[in-house]
Amino acid sequence: MMNRFPLHHSPMAMAALALMLAIPCGSWAGSAHLPQPWRQEAVVEGRDETYNTERFLHLLTFRHSEPMPGPLDNGIRGTGGSVSSRRLYLDFRFRQDFGFNDDRQRFLLDIQRGEDLDGAYQRQLVGFRHNLTSDTELWLQGDMFSDKSQSDIYFSARHYLDRNHWLHGSWILPDAYFNDKTESGDEFIRQPHSFFVQWHVGHRTARPALGTTVSMTFSPTSELDSRTENLTVENETLKAALTHRQLTAHLVWQVELTGERTRRQYQLGGPELSGPIGFDRDYLMFDAQVTDARRRWQPSLGIAYLALDEAGFFGRALNDVGTVSRREPTIYADLTLPLSARTSLSPGLYLSKPDIDEDYLRHRDRRANEFTSKLALPFKTILSEEDGAILTLNPTFHLHQFGFGGGNLQLHWPM
Repeated sequence: MMNRFPLHHSPMAMAALALMLAIPCGSWAGSAHLPQPWRQEAVVEGRDETYNTERFLHLLTFRHSEPMPGPLDNGIRGTGGSVSSRRLYLDFRFRQDFGFNDDRQRFLLDIQRGEDLDGAYQRQLVGFRHNLTSDTELWLQGDMFSDKSQSDIYFSARHYLDRNHWLHGSWILPDAYFNDKTESGDEFIRQPHSFFVQWHVGHRTARPALGTTVSMTFSPTSELDSRTENLTVENETLKAALTHRQLTAHLVWQVELTGERTRRQYQLGGPELSGPIGFDRDYLMFDAQVTDARRRWQPSLGIAYLALDEAGFFGRALNDVGTVSRREPTIYADLTLPLSARTSLSPGLYLSKPDIDEDYLRHRDRRANEFTSKLALPFKTILSEEDGAILTLNPTFHLHQFGFGGGNLQLHWPM
């Protein structure tokens, strides 16, 4: 709903756009700054792959390179890249709201394709926003499917404390009509609910890329009896994120912190794996970087640290029991080389030392404790200077084994 306070055609807005293009931007897959409600395929199937050594290094080099549009803004925000010979990582969002009745109401469209630690997902949210007062909005959205049992319903409210400072809350009913509409024979014993809260405060000047955002999605205990997959599963999940960007003199500082705590309890039936077994996941990702926006080449230095612990039954897709422990510190640096008025090259060097310990009952165990590194060469083209639309082609190369590290394509188009 950022168009509520238009910034177009003002000198301050154009100066802000120039600054924002100099700010590197994080935000990994499954951004917790968007509601991440309970998903049936996540708790029943889980992800269908074991991660390779370079998996999270790939995600770091393929993350969104532009701050606009961010997770809270209208526009097209997409990045996709090859993480293996058979896998493509994709994080795409198209969001737009269309005002009518003197902008007191808006039609909301929000299309998402992303990935979290339970695998890929798709959402097509449609709905409406109504201005209850000049500072308070009510939202009604739905993630609708032809199979009515899979539809999610979102009830939301947002209150503005000033033009770029809000509190937002959502109550989400995943698979709201499942027990009444499904033909599978599966049923909820305890209906899932998800609650999303967000606090956002932007910079006092017209720089929406600067400020602080704190978001959290909590899915309390639910219970599903899946006769299709011959299991019963209880699930409780908390996902949270904090992003802070500020300008100090000529330095742009950015800190991102993302975390997840998931607890599941399975009762499995089947010839190979049966009986009660749990699943615990604790995930933490920290990323901090600083950019010298005064320099023509805008050099940037950053550090990232990932901690992932998983233990138990991973879901029917892997259909395996095991433990995963990953600790991955990474240091990276990049700079921007202007090639023309509309193009630039931003080479970046990433050096990581993952410590990986994985044990499975049925899959191959793995140990890794060695340096990995990548060279990224993102070539950026400004498609529309007026709109701030940028296309990025980002080939990457492994340095620890001297090979191609996967291609990455990004499109960022604020609207």
